[in-house]
Amino acid sequence: MLVYRPLDSKGYSLLESMLVLSLISIILSVTILNLNATNKNIIAEQFSDQLSNDLLFAQQYAISTKTSVSIIFTPQNNYYRIRQGTFQINEMVYREYHRDVRIDTRTMGERLIYNGNGSINKAGAIGIYVDEMESYRYVFTLGKGRFYVEKL
Repeated sequence: MLVYRPLDSKGYSLLESMLVLSLISIILSVTILNLNATNKNIIAEQFSDQLSNDLLFAQQYAISTKTSVSIIFTPQNNYYRIRQGTFQINEMVYREYHRDVRIDTRTMGERLIYNGNGSINKAGAIGIYVDEMESYRYVFTLGKGRFYVEKL
């Protein structure tokens, strides 16, 4: 036996269901697009923090051991190394970084050297790019080997 429902039943129509589903899909797509940009910012920030810590480590190690410490950037292969000494080389840190990060060594070159007193061998700047947009600039000054980071 067939039972017919009256038209004033308490269910939702197909049109109402489709409207709600389309609104939910629009809201989710906007959220996912914003997460991608946030992810790139996190990658840049974490890399900058790690590089800053490694530079300070290299300087402190040079001061404490009274030997030269080199930071060697290899941007084409996405890694950098920290080495102690000139003749007997002791590799202290080998650090790979994310493929979206690009280091532009600009005026510093691919080798940055801290002397035994903590001073740097030459002044200059390094640019950090994430997805071809410059995120950070490291500026090294002569004298006591200090550097500062500009977030762009």
